[in-house]
Amino acid sequence: MVTKPHKPQPTNPNQVRQFLADARKKAAAARKNLAIDEETAHQTAYEAILKASLALMLSHGQRPRAQLGHHVAILEFARNHLDPTQAPAFDLFDRMRRKRNIAFYDIAIISDVEAEDAVRAAEDYLKVVAADIQTRFP
Repeated sequence: MVTKPHKPQPTNPNQVRQFLADARKKAAAARKNLAIDEETAHQTAYEAILKASLALMLSHGQRPRAQLGHHVAILEFARNHLDPTQAPAFDLFDRMRRKRNIAFYDIAIISDVEAEDAVRAAEDYLKVVAADIQTRFP
């Protein structure tokens, strides 16, 4: 039997809104960190994307299972539940995830351009996710 990477959970509009608010705070922190540390800005932008994706997942009454690869599962869920025109953004998110892992566990240089792109992607993505969630929790 194959285990799904997510499981049902009753929807809680307050929880969804809190995760989305946390994602917005992360995106704002990422923007501020651009002037200080590109790696921190990049990582924080990735965390904003992840939190927004988790808010989306929770808004559909699902929660990721605690297992290896749960970041991939969260982003894959979001990819499958948002407008297909958003698909190219998920290629960037996957590159961000891999770069974040390298920077965290090894040495990776994150350029100012990469950091700026990550922050902009997070800000744009939050708008898409918030609009989608709004259709379920007006």
